[in-house]
Amino acid sequence: MTLFTGNWSFSSLMMYEGCALRFKLAKIDKIPEPPRPPDNPMERGNRIHHHLEAYVKGETDDFTNEARKLDVFRPLFDHARVLYSAKMATAEQNWLFDKDWEVCERDGVWLWAKLDLNVIDEHNGISIPIDYKSGKSQFKQFEHAQQLQLYSAAAALRQPWVETIHAELWYLDEGWVNAVEYTTEEALKFVGVFERRADRIYADKFFRPNANVRTCHWCPYGSRNGNGHCPVSV
Repeated sequence: MTLFTGNWSFSSLMMYEGCALRFKLAKIDKIPEPPRPPDNPMERGNRIHHHLEAYVKGETDDFTNEARKLDVFRPLFDHARVLYSAKMATAEQNWLFDKDWEVCERDGVWLWAKLDLNVIDEHNGISIPIDYKSGKSQFKQFEHAQQLQLYSAAAALRQPWVETIHAELWYLDEGWVNAVEYTTEEALKFVGVFERRADRIYADKFFRPNANVRTCHWCPYGSRNGNGHCPVSV
């Protein structure tokens, strides 16, 4: 019997709830995924994120990258760049929490969240956690709404001065922003919801597969597009 003892993130929670066996192969057995080609959506997304991090931090003045509607966001990124230089924003910052939802260092981390951008207005008690999205948003609304909930809860826990959280997703290929607003009290209500969901990972003894056309299509461990380590892939 193998139990999971590592840390979780929103993406790994989605992986587990999509297919527990895939989670086991990746996070417990640590079987490497096959190399991804440059045009793979994840590789493309990583390149976009890295370039925008460098732009916000002032490490490059070149704003051009692969995102299709990036020009729509130019004023937002230019403003973020000013805020970052004024220490009113962070870029690609790791937010680490232990099992008690206390901020911690890497030792003892239970939840690991990485914020693409977080705007800080401590004077007015406002935090704006932001995640960049590449690719299509279609059929992902429910998942993305949950991510905003988790990041809002994390913002409330990490920043005790916060009164209002404006959480946003920037769809860089589609040119629009998905935004929600929560008070600190509202955001903290999500803590118990995510804790119960994460606890299922640590209690799981079997990591049963969820083999279907949707979960198996892009799985790196499947027989169709992966390395074949999954014995039940569709």
